[in-house]
Amino acid sequence: MTLSRPGVINNTAGTWAQDNALFLKVFSGEVLTSFKRECLFDSFVQSRTIQNGRSAQFPVTGRFTAAYHVPGQQVAGQGNMAQNEVVIRIDNILEAAAELYDLDDAKNHYDIRSIYSTELGQAMARTHDKRIAREITIGARVAAADADLTADLPSGLSPDDPFRSGSRVNINEATPTADDYVASVFAAAEALDRKDVSRDNRVLVCTPEAFYTLIQSSRAVNQDWNQQGANGSYKEGQITKLAGFSIYSSNNLAQGNVTALSGEQGYVMNGSAVSSSVDMTQTRMLAFQRGAAGVVKLRDITVGSTGNDYSQMYNATLLTSKMAVGVGMLRPECCVEIYNDQD
Repeated sequence: MTLSRPGVINNTAGTWAQDNALFLKVFSGEVLTSFKRECLFDSFVQSRTIQNGRSAQFPVTGRFTAAYHVPGQQVAGQGNMAQNEVVIRIDNILEAAAELYDLDDAKNHYDIRSIYSTELGQAMARTHDKRIAREITIGARVAAADADLTADLPSGLSPDDPFRSGSRVNINEATPTADDYVASVFAAAEALDRKDVSRDNRVLVCTPEAFYTLIQSSRAVNQDWNQQGANGSYKEGQITKLAGFSIYSSNNLAQGNVTALSGEQGYVMNGSAVSSSVDMTQTRMLAFQRGAAGVVKLRDITVGSTGNDYSQMYNATLLTSKMAVGVGMLRPECCVEIYNDQD
């Protein structure tokens, strides 16, 4: 009998490792798929991949001004515009792992590895997603007094608004209605417009409670006003756009009062290191534009499984998922926190 061996690469067989070489690919695919499905914020912020190094620089610039030319006078430049940088450091390796005892795996009547791989991917996604949400919240709370584009402003150069500050919208209702939530979203859009933030790539991420409350407002989902089938549906529990924002729901906003995890290296803004410690107890929605935060990837998410040597030593298989990235807030003017201090 001539067997067809699905685990063999290019007909190279004979040893256990060769006979099972391709079976690890199933595990890898499940982790990556799970990570991408569960990680919401990562695709909506700036991302940069570096080949080596401990950090990455993101330049931040201000504005020039315009003036009318005086006849007979020489045209002269304005000198340096207001400018600074944000340096995002690479954190320690973020990882999730599980050890599967070989005998338990043999006794099991269903594929436990598939379940484990999905859970590892989701654990990585939740941690990474929450980190980005905290950075956007921190950006929304940057006050004008903390502006970092004025310290080296050349004499005589006065941009219209050199300050980089975040925005906060307080719902301020003990029992907010659906229309209260809608009004807060429009206030967030106004805050971004006032700071000349691009209308492209604007995103609103809500807690599930806020998301489903928005849908119940006739101002957000209305067949006469919004062409219900295109923008949202009461029947399906969906809403696509509001005040120019693409709208999503996430459980990763309701984090409470969070202290930065050990191993996070933070980022440097205006010469000071900033961590992701922040109290999000009252946060209900985050409205932001793509420039709000950045992710630096030294090693993107990878997955692995130990081989025969590890199994011989421990009679177990170690399943791992890990990555080396850094996360930081970039432009606070692109960040809006919608919160409720009465809730």
